[in-house]
Amino acid sequence: MSGKGVPTLDRAKVLENAVTSIQLGIEDYQLTQGDDGNPLRAVSSARNLFAGVLLLFKYKIAMLADSPEHAASLIYKARKFKPYLDQNGVIEWRPELERNKTIDVADIELHFEGLGIRTDWAAVNTLQRCRNDLEHLHPKHPLEEINKFLLDLFPLLRDFITYELSENPAALLGETWEVMLRNHQFFAQNLEEVQHQWEDLGVMAHTRELFKTCSCPACGSPLLEPNREDLQAGVPFDYSEFRYNCLACNQSDSFIELMEEELRTTRENPFDDEEIITDCGSCGAPMFDLSEGHCHLCGYAYQPPKCSGCHTPLEGYEAENGSLCDRCSEYAHYDDEYEPHIS
Repeated sequence: MSGKGVPTLDRAKVLENAVTSIQLGIEDYQLTQGDDGNPLRAVSSARNLFAGVLLLFKYKIAMLADSPEHAASLIYKARKFKPYLDQNGVIEWRPELERNKTIDVADIELHFEGLGIRTDWAAVNTLQRCRNDLEHLHPKHPLEEINKFLLDLFPLLRDFITYELSENPAALLGETWEVMLRNHQFFAQNLEEVQHQWEDLGVMAHTRELFKTCSCPACGSPLLEPNREDLQAGVPFDYSEFRYNCLACNQSDSFIELMEEELRTTRENPFDDEEIITDCGSCGAPMFDLSEGHCHLCGYAYQPPKCSGCHTPLEGYEAENGSLCDRCSEYAHYDDEYEPHIS
């Protein structure tokens, strides 16, 4: 506290707490590993790691303050504003801070926007959802969830510590950084390897990108490789028959059925009760997206017939009735009816 009970903030302590939270999160993560590991520690790991990220964000904001009082005004939530008279008799409006309540994720994002601080908010939101899922939904396979958590966390921390804090991640986090690096590299290398395997089979780039969003229905892992039995048997890659295999739990099932399910559950349907995913008119796979007008497997894009008069795309019923849109058809009918005939 400083003069007249004004709250202050020790930003060095904020950084210390951030590092401690991240270190505790990684210690919890290590306790989940091995045959005798406790998967329930995954919840504590995610909680501590996410708290550490938010503390680093708050530390960055506090770095921009010119005094401990100013730092407190940026980090603590303002309950209300009160007028004060300064030494010159000028009225100032000052926030009355809630000393036990700091800014939340939404507040931090607004602070960052106003102060020109950058981070990967898409990754932050993913981490928050993962933390929430582990805490509230109690997934059957928390280790896979925490592995995905760390996969997103590593590059976020690396970039933020390096570019926003101007620190060396290894120096700041010590051995904790080495543990994170090993896990991230292992997971990322396996993910890259399975993508190369699908590429070698001739799966198109946009299909591989979609497949990255798929996860094993049995354990939730995204490490899905081409089925080795199919490869060894020389089975040609066929969308209706070829299978994937999960590296984490060895589950095996249809590649195309998994992709189809991913599309049906992730694509918004603007057509109410109509099917949005249907069979492709080119490759036959059930992966043609009516909302986007193309197949997510072979890339076939449907080009609707155009009006021979104004060249606008015809609606389905218009194409069935001829080559003109309703408007041009009306004009043609009008011309036929009222055009003067020479006798």
